[in-house]
Amino acid sequence: MSHAWESRSVGELVLEKPSRSKVFEKAGLDYCCKGHEALGRACEQKGIPVEELLAALQDMDAEVPQDEDRSWMKDIPTAVEHVLRVHHDYTKEALPRLQFLTAKVANVHGHDDPRLVELDRAFQAFAQETFDHLAKEEQMLFPMFLAVAKGERWPMPPTVQMPIARMLQEHLQHGENLELFRTLTDGFVPPPGACNSWRAMLDGLAELEYDLHRHIHKENSWLYPAAIEAEARL
Repeated sequence: MSHAWESRSVGELVLEKPSRSKVFEKAGLDYCCKGHEALGRACEQKGIPVEELLAALQDMDAEVPQDEDRSWMKDIPTAVEHVLRVHHDYTKEALPRLQFLTAKVANVHGHDDPRLVELDRAFQAFAQETFDHLAKEEQMLFPMFLAVAKGERWPMPPTVQMPIARMLQEHLQHGENLELFRTLTDGFVPPPGACNSWRAMLDGLAELEYDLHRHIHKENSWLYPAAIEAEARL
């Protein structure tokens, strides 16, 4: 594996082979909200020896077949449909379930671990912000993308870059919230004697984190740039 990889962005590396996301997840490297950063720089900021990460990526590439599914990157309509079906549908199902669980666990166990009360408060706000974010994408942003993909200009706002900039900012906020949830739960690890609801909450939060990382990565690294490029051709 060439050391040229150190200068490539982590987002680009995951687009090329999606299974690499597992290596970045394990290392705690942000390949979605900060996917534009070069691999070497990202490792430096996290204090991770770049040689170790390169070796882990090489091992992952050797394990996973070369023909990983990247069919969602065929064109903008395909990518939009994929994000809606795979990620939006999942998120809309997961958020209410986790809102219930975080509230239940905080109510029962918050007196023993006050962090659970903070987690519940933060998650309830995060869930509402995420529902609003999905609605903005579905009602305004994605229809704009589909229009420019067909060669049509969208009347308001005058460019896709304006709402994309707002979505990118909200993605960063999502990433910060996910880091907070991980911190408040000791990395989603159940403490000794945790009840089934507590364990289900932690499993659900970990699953949501992984899905949102992939969701944001696909939008930031491929779909948003593709829409900007399509509009520039008009």
